[in-house]
Amino acid sequence: MVDVMSFISTLEKECSDFKRNLNDIGVEEQIDIIKMACSHVYPEDHIIEEFSQAKKDNRSLVIKFGMDPMDTDIMIDHMVPIVLLSKLQRMGHKIVFLIGDFTALIGDPSDMSIKQRKLNKKKIEANVKGLKKDLYGFIDFAKTDIFYNSSWLNEIKLPDIIEIMLKLEVSQTLKREDFRKKLMDDEGITYAELIYSFIMGIDSLHIKPDLELGREDQLDNLKLCRRMMEAKEMKPEVIMTTYALPQGDLFSIDEDPIEIFNRIAKLDDKNVLQWYKLLTEITPKTVLELENAINNNYINMQTIKEILAKVIATKLFGQEKSSLAYIEYIKGIVKNAPTKEIRMIHGSKMSIGEFLAASTDLTLPQAEDIVRTGGARALSCDGDCLTYVLNSDEDISSIFFDKFYIIVGDELVLRIRK
Repeated sequence: MVDVMSFISTLEKECSDFKRNLNDIGVEEQIDIIKMACSHVYPEDHIIEEFSQAKKDNRSLVIKFGMDPMDTDIMIDHMVPIVLLSKLQRMGHKIVFLIGDFTALIGDPSDMSIKQRKLNKKKIEANVKGLKKDLYGFIDFAKTDIFYNSSWLNEIKLPDIIEIMLKLEVSQTLKREDFRKKLMDDEGITYAELIYSFIMGIDSLHIKPDLELGREDQLDNLKLCRRMMEAKEMKPEVIMTTYALPQGDLFSIDEDPIEIFNRIAKLDDKNVLQWYKLLTEITPKTVLELENAINNNYINMQTIKEILAKVIATKLFGQEKSSLAYIEYIKGIVKNAPTKEIRMIHGSKMSIGEFLAASTDLTLPQAEDIVRTGGARALSCDGDCLTYVLNSDEDISSIFFDKFYIIVGDELVLRIRK
């Protein structure tokens, strides 16, 4: 049986530790952390070799990550590789953060989350400024090499491009799912879109990274980068792509903190564990423990979602704003859920589980199970204090507020006066 209060406390603390030193842990654990976030690692045996040799030589691997400054409104799914990038940096590796100011003029054909607006240089510069501001809390830019790919792409000579193109087959590019779909739908493909991944490959030829990280929809782009390095007889980069979050669950990282709590509370239960893996500092060991707790109903799912929301909101907005948003979120439940008024008889003796069962349509076992798994919370009527109710055998009078609400999940509220 899980000690719910202890597990909740440990889970929130671990998942919020975005400054944890990952350089001192073993290579095997580092690889497990990477695999937890990645849909593809290719070639997988090479990444183990790279990390092991780097650890042995006490040197940093060069990891390339590029973002096109297409917009200032960053969606939460775009933060998945950023969170992993932060972990790789804390493993002691060198991040090369590539700002695609040149490629932003084209637009990545694989990125379906944007409508491929073609930007001018002035707009790109404004977007870059906003991009750095949003990512400052995740990436240590003092330890990061930042490049703009226009610095070399503006200078590249046509004969150099032709030399590489002669060694590559365009048929492989046309087999990409995004291009095949366009052709099937009789949509046009511009030459600029066709060579987008080729230009990314030129970036890799210039940077010479050991590894490159991208989102799942960039797999085809990264494969071409690797082929181009092979064509130029360079050691090809290892490529890693992160899992995608379900499209229906997405929101902007600039969303109001209270709305973030509301959005995460509505996540499909089956997706919650994946959010923990991709956007928090949860360890592979704790993932197994959390999965076991979920599968065996040891912890209320609504509580698990609230911890996730706290971790994400705290990282994006700070502890104070996150805590205030959480209280307001709970107040919103109180305001919108059906509320039943209960007057306690002075001196009455009744356990919290018995009290819930007597005051609702819940059976005693159901009430005790909700309390045991952390699904009940007590909120003072002035809204200043919130606490989990975790012991169904405790006397109801142990809740020290004179007037308080008991919130059961997100659907039932009892307003109690002693």
